[in-house]
Amino acid sequence: MLRARGTWIWRAEAILLAILAFLYPSVGLSQQDGAPAAGEVQANEAAPKLTGVRLRVPLPIKGTVDTDVKQSLQKLLSRLTDKDPRPVVILELEGKPNGQTRGSEFERSLALARFLTSKEATRLKTVAFLKGPIEGHAVLIPLACEQIVMHPDAQLGNAGVDEPIISDTMRRAYQEIAGFRGVLPPELALGMLDPALEIYRVNGRRFVDGTEYARMKADGEVATSDKLNAQGQLLLLTANQLRQDLQLISHVTEDTRQLATLLGIPENQLTQDIALDREWKAAQFRMDGEISNRMVQRTALSIQDAVSQGTNFVLIDLKSPGGDPVACENMINFLLGLPDSVHTVALITDEATSNASLIAMACDEIAIAPNASLGGTGSYAYTDQGRRDLEKYLAKISPEAGRSWSVWGAMNDPNLEVFRYQRPGTTLTKYLSVAEAEKLPNADQWQQGELITQAGVPLQLTGKQALDWSIADSDASSITDITRRYGLPDELEEPKQNWAHQFVEILASPSLAFFCLFIGVIAMISEFKAPGIGVPGFVAALCFGLFFWSRFLNGTAGWLEAMLFVGGIVFILMEVLVLPGFGIFGLGGGLMVITAVVLAMQTFIWPTTDYELEQVPYSLASILVLFSAFIAALVFAKHILPRTPYLNESILEAPDEETMEEIRRRETIVDLTHLIGTTGQAVTMLRPGGKAKIGHEIVNVTSDGDVIQPGDKVEVVEVRGNYAIVRRKT
Repeated sequence: MLRARGTWIWRAEAILLAILAFLYPSVGLSQQDGAPAAGEVQANEAAPKLTGVRLRVPLPIKGTVDTDVKQSLQKLLSRLTDKDPRPVVILELEGKPNGQTRGSEFERSLALARFLTSKEATRLKTVAFLKGPIEGHAVLIPLACEQIVMHPDAQLGNAGVDEPIISDTMRRAYQEIAGFRGVLPPELALGMLDPALEIYRVNGRRFVDGTEYARMKADGEVATSDKLNAQGQLLLLTANQLRQDLQLISHVTEDTRQLATLLGIPENQLTQDIALDREWKAAQFRMDGEISNRMVQRTALSIQDAVSQGTNFVLIDLKSPGGDPVACENMINFLLGLPDSVHTVALITDEATSNASLIAMACDEIAIAPNASLGGTGSYAYTDQGRRDLEKYLAKISPEAGRSWSVWGAMNDPNLEVFRYQRPGTTLTKYLSVAEAEKLPNADQWQQGELITQAGVPLQLTGKQALDWSIADSDASSITDITRRYGLPDELEEPKQNWAHQFVEILASPSLAFFCLFIGVIAMISEFKAPGIGVPGFVAALCFGLFFWSRFLNGTAGWLEAMLFVGGIVFILMEVLVLPGFGIFGLGGGLMVITAVVLAMQTFIWPTTDYELEQVPYSLASILVLFSAFIAALVFAKHILPRTPYLNESILEAPDEETMEEIRRRETIVDLTHLIGTTGQAVTMLRPGGKAKIGHEIVNVTSDGDVIQPGDKVEVVEVRGNYAIVRRKT
């Protein structure tokens, strides 16, 4: 919610503007509602200086990673003056399991490590925050920092895992970098690099290799000792070993929010990754109201179009009570599939209840107002099976989203129990279900605490609770709070739909779907009454194609519905053209067509919730349209089409009563008298008997005397019973 503008707020805004002017000197911020500009802050209200930033170091370190990181740090250094205190730079290294981040190049890793230990970088206090297994030559980066902080699941070591041979150059480099900072002893660094070394901890605080250990033991200098690795095995240390056993790192923490508290840094200074500190091209997108397939399709198309035009900052203004679960899942998958270079922010100033909260989960950053609502009862409630499926889905996307899934599941599942878990001896806290807690890498080190959910009621958090529990990332009561934090223009561009988006909107509308269905049925029945394949068949194919395309764009149809429809049409054609009789193919085909149309109008098979019940009338309307079109087609084909210019040639008109009587008479008694005087063509050789084609009929004929060759023209001169007498036509 927007705050009242009092004197203290003007003062806070002035301070914030000063900070942004310092961070982004090239970005002009316009004055808002008479607030003092950044350059007009009074001397007694001087803005606090920058105290901390975060910088993500992509792994593995190869290509231009080292130069990109150095450029980001040099840009930060260029903003500092001699009077400014040393800002804390948190270098985030996020390792992946199973060695996915190995492969860092030695030369580039060493170049970056040397920059971090250079005189130029002494203006910065560097803190390495390890968020997973850090292996390969990327180990040089935390060795070059003044302080190392690790995630509980992080590991550090296996530096030489990518090298078949460890050279003296590598050994000297690791000794140099580790010895300069002294955070980790050089002996440990060499043990991580060279598998030929055995590393011992002697007398509590000293670390030596196997050779030195043997000498000390022989001289009686060893009181206590621990062997950290065996020969042939690279040293790999966990966060718990480095913090509690070896006491070499300062903190173990779960996220940058907790780290900011430990380091005494304002949290909002760590919201933006300065590696992304570039020319932002931002756009704003609104999702206001119930989540529907049309809303998601419209928003996703707009975002995709904006990204293709260079937008790299996507702000989603989310205000929704929830809605269609399939639509929500589609939006989540779309957001998670955006390129890493695109930064997504979900802004919640009012509510994101029910499954609308899950859209926020998929964004890189969640900014929320203190009084906003996140999760809880909304416009959609999952069934028992739906809740089980949802939990499996959330557990699957949780690593990609970078968030624990239990709290988000509890926001939509009133029966999911979530507990507060704590790690004894630390300030670390997690909010997890038992199922997620059991799958933690160090599950035995987490202690279950109080239950935070209430049975039978979905979990709902205020913005303040979401921030306190680290569910949300930053505090924002308006779009302006986001734009100022990132140095963006106060008014963000809100892309408008182009003609292509508007065309898709028209295609996805139910009215067009019903129209295509109605015309398609009429054209199909008209085609059945016409010879061959003509205009009605083309119109029917076009209309049914547009119908299923519009339903696909609306997210309610897929290959199943299309296959059912095509199969139904094939069975109907078999009944009409091939297997007339009992009617099982015709009946089954008709049911398949109706089923395909009904399923194409909805995202469920049988309604089980209030939301799905509201969609039933649209499905029933599709059946009504089918039957209405069937009746209209019969009337059209019988009374209108035969009398319509141009179209009447595409259908066989029924014969009148006089013609029908003549046909019946001819079928009863063979009478060829109507052929006298007409001409035709001999089909066979007439010697003298054979066959000839007279008009449209093949009849038995006899030559009046001459032999007539096939293909010669003949004229009927007389009829005798069931054959005609012909002579050659000259």
